[in-house]
This record gives sequence, structure tokens and C-alpha cells, in this order.
Amino acid sequence: MRLAPILLSMVAVSSAAPSNIFNNIYDFSDELAEFYGKVSKYIDDVRHNVTPSATCDTSKISLPSFASGLPSPDGATPMYVALGRGTQNYTCADSTSSSTPVAIGAVASLYNATCIAANYPDLMEMLPNIAYKIALPANEYASMPPANIQLMGHHFFYDSTTPEFNLDTTAIKQYGVAMTKKQSQLNAPSSAAKGENGAVAWLYLTTTTGTVGEYKKVYRVNTASGSPPDTCKGMPSAFEVQYAANYYFFGN
Repeated sequence: MRLAPILLSMVAVSSAAPSNIFNNIYDFSDELAEFYGKVSKYIDDVRHNVTPSATCDTSKISLPSFASGLPSPDGATPMYVALGRGTQNYTCADSTSSSTPVAIGAVASLYNATCIAANYPDLMEMLPNIAYKIALPANEYASMPPANIQLMGHHFFYDSTTPEFNLDTTAIKQYGVAMTKKQSQLNAPSSAAKGENGAVAWLYLTTTTGTVGEYKKVYRVNTASGSPPDTCKGMPSAFEVQYAANYYFFGN
């Protein structure tokens, strides 16, 4: 029996992943072991006809349970899910404890994890806790470990209040553009990978003028790291904090 293509792509990362996953600096061996252990179990299930669907049925996509603290999609249709890997960006008025960091946006690469979210939601929820400590591939268009998923687009801020998700990766892969506005947030759960200062909040965003495509709602969930220190003591005027998160896109 052929193994599900999604699972094969995850297994392939063992030979294709950047060396920094396996060097002595990388300290998420327990999470990686659990991730690949789950992948192995799913492969074994396929071999024994206990088969999660190998198709990419987006109707099966649902937000993680903790996101119930955010407004519901209210019947909106799941479109895509992306693993985001990049930085949260901050500024400081000075380098003293009397100042606090001010958020000025984020920059991230977005990797298409739609089929993982549809078929293996437990793996999907694990990805940010692993990915935030893996450097982005040197080749922008290379796949992202540990799930060996392909670049879908980029996340950045169009202006100080407008998070943009440009999913038009290449001339062939055109997924549209979601221009958004934050509507509400929820503190990350205690299980989130905190990094040095904590995981950034989970977010609910709605689309605004300039959106290309049927996007209506975007959720940032399963966040890992990204928060700044409590004060600006010893910090430069501008700095970045590494983070990862899952982004769920809903439309008409």
C-alpha cells in the first residue's frame, strides 16, 4: 500500500533538513522525538489499513480547542492553514527599566500546512513549539522542517495597524492577499513554548480593504515565543524576538 503523501513528505525531512536541527545547540529533542513518533504511528496505521484520509479535505479543519476563548468562525469556510516562522519586532525609547518595549509588527515566512491541519491536527499543534528554534532555510523557497512543508507566502505589516498576509508566493502559486485588523486576543496557554520572555497572544483578525480573494477571518494560534522583556533595560532601540505560530484562514 502506498503511504499517504503527506506522511512521506514529513519522513523525507530526515535527509533534507538543515544541519542546525541536529546540532548541539538545538535543544528540542524531546519535542522532535514526540513529533516523529506520531508520524511513525500514522505510517504504521496506513500500513495496517487504519488510514487517516490522504486527501486534503479542508472542511475537516478546525481551530485548536483553546481558541474557544476567541470569537468563533461562525460558519466561515476553512481555506488554508500556514505555519508562520519569523520575528516579532519592538522598539525602545531608551535602554532603562523606566521604558517598556513597544510592538511595531512582525515579519514571517508562511508555510502551507493545510493538509497537515486537515488530516493530522495533533501534529499541526506541535509544529510551532519546534519550529521557532529552527532557523529559516537559507534558500527562501526551500521547505521548512520538521514537516518539510513548502513556502506559501509572507506576513508583515502594511502599516502600524494592518497585518498583511501576502500568499502570492510565485507567478504560479497565487493564493491571494489578506489585509487584516486585530479584533481580539487571548493569552497563550501555559503549554506554549515561552522562549526567554513568553509566547505572544493568540489573535482573531478580520479582513479589510485591499484583500484579494475570499478571506474573511484569520486566527493566530499555537504561538511559541515572540514576547519582549518586561522593560527596555539593556535593550537596543529596535530589536527582534524569534517566534512561530499557526495561522488559520477562513473565507466565504
